[in-house]
Amino acid sequence: MYKHIGFYYFIMKQSTTRRKFLESLGFTVASAASLPLLVVACKESATQNNLAIAKPKPNSSLAVRKNIAKLDIDNEEVKLLKDAITILKKRSDVMPLDPMGWQAHCMLHATFCATSIYSNQVHYNWYVWPWHRAYLWSLEKKIQKAVNEPTLPLHYWDWTKSNFIPDHYWGGDSNPLFNKTRMVSKDDEIPKDFINVGAAFRAYHYKTFGGYPAIKNYGEVQRDGIAEQSFHNNIHNWIGGQMATFTESGFDPIFYGHHGNCDRIWDAWRAYSPKNSIPDVDEWNEKKLYVTDGNGRPIEFKIKDLLNTEDLGYRFEDLDLNPTFCNPFIEADKPNREGSKGDCVEPLNLKTSEVDKIYKDFVEKERSHVIIHFERAQLPYQPYCARVFFEFMQDGKKVSKYSGTFTILPILDLDSVLLQNGVHLQIEIEKEVAQAITDGKMIQVIFQPVPLPNRDIPEEPLKLSNVSILSNYED
Repeated sequence: MYKHIGFYYFIMKQSTTRRKFLESLGFTVASAASLPLLVVACKESATQNNLAIAKPKPNSSLAVRKNIAKLDIDNEEVKLLKDAITILKKRSDVMPLDPMGWQAHCMLHATFCATSIYSNQVHYNWYVWPWHRAYLWSLEKKIQKAVNEPTLPLHYWDWTKSNFIPDHYWGGDSNPLFNKTRMVSKDDEIPKDFINVGAAFRAYHYKTFGGYPAIKNYGEVQRDGIAEQSFHNNIHNWIGGQMATFTESGFDPIFYGHHGNCDRIWDAWRAYSPKNSIPDVDEWNEKKLYVTDGNGRPIEFKIKDLLNTEDLGYRFEDLDLNPTFCNPFIEADKPNREGSKGDCVEPLNLKTSEVDKIYKDFVEKERSHVIIHFERAQLPYQPYCARVFFEFMQDGKKVSKYSGTFTILPILDLDSVLLQNGVHLQIEIEKEVAQAITDGKMIQVIFQPVPLPNRDIPEEPLKLSNVSILSNYED
C-alpha cells in the first residue's frame, strides 16, 4: 500500500515505562505503560533502488474517532491525547528537527500546503482531501506510538453540532490543546452560514465537492472544490492566528479537530447519495502523496489506498451531521443583505456567461451548482471572507438572493509565486437566480465582507471585473 522513502533511520529501543519517559522530560504522571525510546539519526536520501516496501498489517482493532465536544474534559482518551501531544512537543523542545516531534510534524503541512512549488501543492485541486487524510493518519500514528496505545484515536470536532470551540481547546498554556494565537474566545459563536455543508453535499461529482485536477500547464484553469472554499476555509479564517495561515496552521491543535471533521464529511458525502462519486481515473487513483509514519519516516500513499479509513486503522463513531446544515436554508435562516463600505458590487456580464447551458441545466432542477468567474483586480486583504448575493428586480421589487459564504485565498500560479487574476468560485444557486440569468435581467453580483471577531474590515473593497456565470454542466 505504501513505501518507506527518503531517509534511513536508526532506532534504538530501550526498555522503559511511559512514566519514566515522561519523568525524563520533566513531567509527573500517574499512569504507566511500556514505551520504546527512539533515538533517530538521519542519513543521505536513499535512491529509488533502496526503498523498503512496508506492507500493511491486518487490523485487529481500530481507533474509533469521536466528536471531542461530546466527551468530558477528563475523559481518559482526551487526557491520553493531551499526554501524547505533550510528549511530541517536548521532543521538539529538545531537538527541533526530531521527526517524531510536534514541530517536524506541523512543518510537514507547510511543505505541501504553503509551497510555491506547484507539483507539491495539495490545495487548489482535487488532492486536498486525500492528502489531509494521510496527514491526520500521520499524527494519529505518532500519538499512538508516544503513549504506546495502538488504538488511541485522533478525535474530531463536529462544528455542525457545536459551533463554539469546545472547552477542551482552552485553559491556557498548561493545556497542550490550547493555542494563544487564536483571534476568538470560547464565547464566540461561528456564524451558521460559515458551517453550511448542504451545497457541498448536493454536488454529485467530486470535482465540484473536492476540486478539479491539478493544473499542468501555464494558463490552465484552477478550480478549488466547494467544500474547501466554503466551510473548510471559513473556519480556518474565523479562528484566526496560526489557523488562518498555510505556513503555521498545523501548529494549532484545533487544526486536527477541524480537519478531522472535514475528513469525516468527505466520508459522509460519499454515503449521502449514490450519485456522489469519486474519480475513477489513474491520474487520481495512482497519485502518490507523501507524509511521515508513526516513527517519523517519510512514506508515500497512493490515493486509492486512502479511500477506506478502516484500511488505515480507524473509523468514525458516526457520520451524522446536524441536518440544519445539510439542507437548503429556509429564508429566515439566510444572512440578510446589509450594505457596507467594503461591499464589492459588480454587474453580471451576460455576454460572457453561459446562459444557454444554465437554462438547460435548470429545466428540472430547483437548485444547482455553477461557477462564478471573475478577474480579481485587487485583493485588499487576505484571507478574504464574503457572503455572495445576487440582486435583481422582480415584480417591481429588488430581490437579494444569498448563495453562500466563502473565504477566498491567494491563488498561486503554476511554478511561480505570482497570483492569478482569474478566479473560479464554485457555488450553488437557486432556480430563481438561474431564471433571472436566462431572462437577461440586469443582475448585480455582490461580495459582502464578513466581520470576524477582533478584526476590522478595511473600508477598501475587493475590486473585480468581468464577472461571469459558467455552467458546471457535469452536475
